[in-house]
Amino acid sequence: MAALTASALLTACSTPAELPAAPEGIDAGSFDGASGNGLWLAPTSEIASIVVQSMHEAGAVSMHGTVHEFITTEDGGSLPGRMLTIDYTGRPAGYLAHFISGALETRLLVEDGSTRVWGNDASAASSGRPELTAVQCTVGTDPAVAQWAPFTEPAALLDEVLSGAQLSVAAPDDDDDTLAVQIGSSEAMVGVLTVERYGPPLPRSLSIAELGGDTELAFTAWGEPVDLDADAVLPCG
Repeated sequence: MAALTASALLTACSTPAELPAAPEGIDAGSFDGASGNGLWLAPTSEIASIVVQSMHEAGAVSMHGTVHEFITTEDGGSLPGRMLTIDYTGRPAGYLAHFISGALETRLLVEDGSTRVWGNDASAASSGRPELTAVQCTVGTDPAVAQWAPFTEPAALLDEVLSGAQLSVAAPDDDDDTLAVQIGSSEAMVGVLTVERYGPPLPRSLSIAELGGDTELAFTAWGEPVDLDADAVLPCG
């Protein structure tokens, strides 16, 4: 089957004259453009790349939620592990992120080629960097950024979650304004990514429940300007 191009999927239409042509290999009667971005018509192998590309093009976003890890026991059971709370606003070149994992707490602010990092006593001790209890301001990327990856870049996070996974999208009902991207097979579904139906298929929420843990994330304020007042949020010591 010929590939369904991202441009055909991501075009938002306001008049019949601007409606995209039916993707090659798909009956024109099944795609009219006004019904949405057509993600449900895309080859399953391209769903992940289309969503991730739309995220890259949208720019800034606010991402909030939790990741709850589970520990597999020797007998194949599982026990609750760490709970990670994520609060992120921005884009890869400039963002403010706040992470809490158990007793550990870290704040990151990346802007204009510099990084500001603060950690509480537990985080500083865990990383072997006692100086982090005061804000550390560096030119370039601080090692703490890699420590919290991929949660420091939402598009990279979704790429990691979706790439290689079995994905499918059901055709929407008339009154739906979102699409549900099913992660996993019908017999073994592990999660759902909810994306916009009209315009670029930007994520609204991600919900995953599997043996390794549970994830609940919300995505808002796509493309909105972000004002990072670095000196007010994380002033250099």
